[in-house]
Amino acid sequence: FLISPFVGRILDYYVAQGQTPASIDEDPGVVFVRTVYNEFKQRGSSTVVMGASFRSTAQIEALAGCDRLTISPDLLEKLDAEHGELPRKLSPAKADNAQITPIDSDSFASGLAADPMATEKLASGIDTFAKDLHALRKTIADKLAG
Repeated sequence: FLISPFVGRILDYYVAQGQTPASIDEDPGVVFVRTVYNEFKQRGSSTVVMGASFRSTAQIEALAGCDRLTISPDLLEKLDAEHGELPRKLSPAKADNAQITPIDSDSFASGLAADPMATEKLASGIDTFAKDLHALRKTIADKLAG
């Protein structure tokens, strides 16, 4: 399995609400990916965490060590131009020290309902996937028809 949290889209939501983080460690997209990564690794899950939709090299650097990162060519060029080492920030060993809280289904539903960003982005993501699936099915049907 693979989960691909959109770091930049999470940040974009909060910036649009007038909530710009003071530092990369407060970037809500970075915080979210760190939390997901640490919880999955601490639980021994084989799910791959692949951060995506980056807005800056600072976000990428803050998540160095994540299982996978999808990085745009322009940000790869900026990273390539930087000098120095890129220390690993995330690792399964460090995740062992992360504190996680067990959560049941009702608590999850309540938490989701209480988080406007999560509610909005989950709904729009599912809607986009459904539209893409419909378009893909139509394309395949058209190709098969002739």
